[in-house]
Amino acid sequence: MFDIEKLLIDVFAPVKGENFILLNDFPLKEVDFTAEYLERKDMVKQWHKALEKLSEKMGFTVEPIIYYEPTKAHSGPLPEEGLQNKENIDLTNKLDSFGKKDVVIAITKFSSTGPIHSRLKKQKFRSATLPGAHMDMSAFSADYKLVAKKAKILSQKLTDAKAAIVTFSTGHEIYFDLRGYDAHADDGVCQESGQGINLPSGEAYITPNDKPGSKTIGFLPVYYDKHLVVYEVQENKIIDVITDSPKSREMQRYFKEDPVRGNIAELGLGCNDKATFINNILQDEKIEGMHWAYGYNRYMGGSIDVADFKDPLNAVHMDIIYTTDAKLKVKRITLVYEGSKREVIMENSRYSFNIKKLFNN
Repeated sequence: MFDIEKLLIDVFAPVKGENFILLNDFPLKEVDFTAEYLERKDMVKQWHKALEKLSEKMGFTVEPIIYYEPTKAHSGPLPEEGLQNKENIDLTNKLDSFGKKDVVIAITKFSSTGPIHSRLKKQKFRSATLPGAHMDMSAFSADYKLVAKKAKILSQKLTDAKAAIVTFSTGHEIYFDLRGYDAHADDGVCQESGQGINLPSGEAYITPNDKPGSKTIGFLPVYYDKHLVVYEVQENKIIDVITDSPKSREMQRYFKEDPVRGNIAELGLGCNDKATFINNILQDEKIEGMHWAYGYNRYMGGSIDVADFKDPLNAVHMDIIYTTDAKLKVKRITLVYEGSKREVIMENSRYSFNIKKLFNN
């Protein structure tokens, strides 16, 4: 078990006059309660109690926990209403009211990162989202100074590169066009106005070029249970599923239903050495390895927003993760820089010697 108070201080560095708000998605009907929802609600209460204890020493305020009905979709639109201090509130108005003195922590089952972090640039509050979090996650116990160092090194590499060529253990390959966007370091530090992170933290990520004429092209293989599904990508969009299986046909229908779902939204590199695979995206994407995502990405610097989908309820941001323990691995990641300079940064889902050397300096 990690020290909640220490984590809150290390991550947020609270000061007098600030205001903390905790959000939790919890079903309103008792028939929908599950052990997972109940355990996470207990986690939220533990964090709330820790914040109240800290507030007595540090002079910030803590609001009653805000609960809302689960969205049933990662980064889907949040409901219009919520419950705070046992009273109904207009959740949309509440979110729109957050400002520079507010710090929002969303500990939820379904990711709220999109709808919350999309407000950060305009409203300048700070936020940490914890979709699927639970108290036993090993990544919470990492040395966040080291995590921050690794994340910054990797984000600079991605920013400097004009492309990333990824080869998979299946033999498939994809070229990610990285021109036009800067990478971000999700380093576990959320102390600046308008900043948003995931907790537990530990990744560098970038939005591939998602504008017309993007040179992102190739094939992305994914294992769903025992089925290999391979996506064909052109101009940064999934245009077809080239494998033939029940899951392949399901995903083909899924992307045809709303083609905006097929936008390649993210290329990410995990760098939290305490993260282990637990089949939970929040922690798994922080493992030292690679992930990519499809769907919208405006909140992280890309071009695609919720309004671009046929229906806001179709909006999604879904991460696909590759680790050293996975059946399907990243054979190699090569970054391509201006002047045709190339650098291998990952082999067999592990960082290459030159990157580890930078981590250890």
